[in-house]
Amino acid sequence: MSKGWKYGIGLGVVILLLFAGNLLVGSVSIPPPADVFRILLGGEGEKASWSFILWESRLPQALTALLCGGALAVCGLMLQTAFKNPLAGPSILGINAGASLGVAFVMLLFGGSITAGGFSLSGFFSVLLGAFIGAMLIMALILFFSTLIKSNVMLLITGIMIGYIASSAIALLNFFATAEGVQSYMIWGLGNFGGVSLQQMPAFALVTIVGLFGSLLLIKPLNALLLGERYAENLGVNIRRVR
Repeated sequence: MSKGWKYGIGLGVVILLLFAGNLLVGSVSIPPPADVFRILLGGEGEKASWSFILWESRLPQALTALLCGGALAVCGLMLQTAFKNPLAGPSILGINAGASLGVAFVMLLFGGSITAGGFSLSGFFSVLLGAFIGAMLIMALILFFSTLIKSNVMLLITGIMIGYIASSAIALLNFFATAEGVQSYMIWGLGNFGGVSLQQMPAFALVTIVGLFGSLLLIKPLNALLLGERYAENLGVNIRRVR
């Protein structure tokens, strides 16, 4: 067995142990581990509150952490391969800062809601939409600069500069925002996995898994790109489309 398979199996075992640990350990003690698995299999625990804690808190948090971790790892790998730089990633290129800027606009400037004509969105979905739009705008800006800048290193530096500009805009919004708005934004910035409920899990999991499977289609083009752009073009890879 190769080292790659050994590392993969070992990492899988660690992930399973951590996933089980997240279900078994918490601020509320559920003494027998057998009760946890009995509840997850549809049975009833010794206390009714245990079922609520597992189904509405621990299980959604564990699944969200698992899916988010996988998605971030794949995003980082794809960006590192495309830029041929181990430092490339959503945070370095300013994509994370763009998402934070979108949330800052929603929470600090618009008061936590998005309104356009007869359309109004507030709460969790407005924050989600703001983060998505902010990240996509920064990504579009990076793609635009990629048509002007041919050096991957210079493009990486450009992404860092864009990230700093976005962070400066966030600081400016914080300065003019209310104390309640700043507090809400700071709490959001600390991050947690408790924002996804069991009812939201199917939609969240579907979007994430579709994205992960879609990334599998780029394995061969990205591997060819590692050997050089000319070699990839000779293999029929559309360089502009992949990057």
